[in-house]
Amino acid sequence: AYYRDQMLKAMVRGIKSVEDSDYPVPESLRGVLREYQRVGYCWLKTLDSYGFGGILADDMGLGKTIQIITLLKDAYGTGERQPSLIICPASLVYNWEHEIGRLAPDLLSIVGNGPEREARLESVREQLSGGTGDGCQVLVTSYDLLKRDIRFYEDIHFRYQVIDEAQYIKNAATQSAKAVKAIDVRTRFALTGT
Repeated sequence: AYYRDQMLKAMVRGIKSVEDSDYPVPESLRGVLREYQRVGYCWLKTLDSYGFGGILADDMGLGKTIQIITLLKDAYGTGERQPSLIICPASLVYNWEHEIGRLAPDLLSIVGNGPEREARLESVREQLSGGTGDGCQVLVTSYDLLKRDIRFYEDIHFRYQVIDEAQYIKNAATQSAKAVKAIDVRTRFALTGT
């Protein structure tokens, strides 16, 4: 019991002192992040290091996207092989694709019609099983497309799941919320404006 208490206290201290954490920002993004965005990135890294997901609730326009891209850039720059999935409203899919292309062009994203999406997910599955897939690391889809395509996501284990505009799934009984929860993922992060 004493050991568990000490572990809990250490974890709480680690979460409280996130500003002082030693998580370096990937070199290509060091001059891009503002200080509060660096702290947000460290918050995400800290939660993840303890096995938690979390919520990043910054006001609109403060850079939640860049904080997530920094987290992904760090993960894939240090050898992560499992893909990550970003789910957002349809109106934001191309924004995510543009920002990933601008800030981390080595991270790929997917969009397209049904057969194209299915083929890309099959390629990801092939890559993960040691085949010659296209190296896709980050998949971006909308809530509506995820509901339609949920069967294509079976048997894929994702490293991160990012739920943008998380208020879209606040009602747990909706098909969107059920689809989001059906994904096999290690760490989930929700983004919302306040």
